[in-house]
Amino acid sequence: MYRYCRECRAELGEYDHEEIGLCQEHVALCEDWHRYDVLREEGHSAYAAKLMAGLADPPDPDDD
Repeated sequence: MYRYCRECRAELGEYDHEEIGLCQEHVALCEDWHRYDVLREEGHSAYAAKLMAGLADPPDPDDD
């Protein structure tokens, strides 16, 4: 069970989804976070799993 939203870090309330760790505003990301969890279980790093699940953007090559 999660106490805070995995996306915005807001404390989860009575009507939020504690089992998946998402508040009402971010419940649409449920499939992405599930994919992230699967990728982490497969041994991918947190950053790589977020990239592959669509939860993070790759670094901008122009920022160098």
